[in-house]
Amino acid sequence: GRRDTPRILEVQRDGAVLRFDLGNPEPPQSEGTVSHQTLSGNIGYIRVENSLGNGATVEAFDAALLDLADTGALILDLRDTPGGGNTDVAEPILGRFISVPTHYQLTVPPNETPVPREVLPRGPFIYDKPLIVLSGRWTGSMGEGMTIGLDGMGRARVMGSKMARLAGGTKPVQLENTGVSVWLPTYDLRHVDGTPRHDWLPADENRRIADWGNEADQLLREALTVLNRD
Repeated sequence: GRRDTPRILEVQRDGAVLRFDLGNPEPPQSEGTVSHQTLSGNIGYIRVENSLGNGATVEAFDAALLDLADTGALILDLRDTPGGGNTDVAEPILGRFISVPTHYQLTVPPNETPVPREVLPRGPFIYDKPLIVLSGRWTGSMGEGMTIGLDGMGRARVMGSKMARLAGGTKPVQLENTGVSVWLPTYDLRHVDGTPRHDWLPADENRRIADWGNEADQLLREALTVLNRD
């Protein structure tokens, strides 16, 4: 059925049919664009709540980073970015972690030379302490771009699993007779080392299960262990 319809299961058991209503499949919505806290060992934690297309996210991120300015290291959680986003939100966030203009991703139009995208330093201060990025299958589109960008800039260690693996960037094409817009992939996106974004994976030693469901967040726990050890 459709993803936004109630899920009703009927199970036959011992000659009887049991009916189970699993409820509305829509995930709970976050109250804000960004959440943050200080974890054990004076390690900051910022989670982007599927808001990389929301202009208010930049201001919220800046406020979170200011609160965590005195932490000894930071974890940036991008495991909840399935809605994608845009560079107007992502690049200002990336700019808080570098001190000089830096290439973070390659844009490759069809049959053309790759064009590096550059991000500029930004903000009243640069957070230059150790950084770990958490990624997983719900890290999508612009979240994937930020993840490979922070890796390619040599600015962060990425821990997690395969990302959403969305192939390239899209542009809308409006159908003449219906007026319907269809979004089609029109260019490739790559890590600065040339790896297609949808093929990129965290280094072997950093590859982990990204989401443990209702169990303890093992990936976050391991990232804390790494930072406290280093």
